[in-house]
Amino acid sequence: MNPQIKDHFYDQFLKEPTKDNFRDFMKKSCGELNEMDFKETWIDKGPLAKIMLAMANNGGGIIIFGVKENEDNTFDVLGLDNLKDTADISNSISRLVSSSLDYEVFNFVFDSDVYGEFENKKFQIMVIHDTPERLPFVSLGQSEKIEKDVIYVRRGTKSEKATSEEINRIIERKIATIYSENTDVSLDQHLEQLKKTVFRIASKNTSVSSKRLSTKLCSSAKSIWRTYRGTVWNSR
Repeated sequence: MNPQIKDHFYDQFLKEPTKDNFRDFMKKSCGELNEMDFKETWIDKGPLAKIMLAMANNGGGIIIFGVKENEDNTFDVLGLDNLKDTADISNSISRLVSSSLDYEVFNFVFDSDVYGEFENKKFQIMVIHDTPERLPFVSLGQSEKIEKDVIYVRRGTKSEKATSEEINRIIERKIATIYSENTDVSLDQHLEQLKKTVFRIASKNTSVSSKRLSTKLCSSAKSIWRTYRGTVWNSR
């Protein structure tokens, strides 16, 4: 995640997620970034899951609902008609996003005139946390604007299919995190789990995209594992 976004949001806002801090954070925002997306209202499950997966693979991010960004990077704080229940959010994306993807939803209701343009408006923020040890996050199903068994990343403030180079970086970050924080046994276990994921995708799906993803993951993991352990990952 962008260090400035991390400092403003994680180190300040999330320590005390109050209405005042949310308003201050919005005043400091400088437009959409790879780590930040604005939506006028809640979007359909497919596009939402796609953004969540892309942000999770890119070090985390923030989706703010109830705010419109204009072409000149200014904002219209429109607010939401209604707050969406977190259980409904979870149910809507459960067939598309792994339960290991860590996120939170914060609600903000401004009911006082001291908040100026925020007065009598409602907002929700979805925070996708950075969990590199759980990478990569792969789409579990297919829906509107999202395909099954695809690794998405944020690129140019959009959510796109990862290239081979981007997949390499994702796997390398996962292994580097595990290698630096855990024992060799733990590293082996994580790599074995990654290997199982690859073969699950390959065995249960015959589509070209699924086979291509499996090949990319295998290639990335083999190369990076050699770097960290000097061990060849033998294919089955």
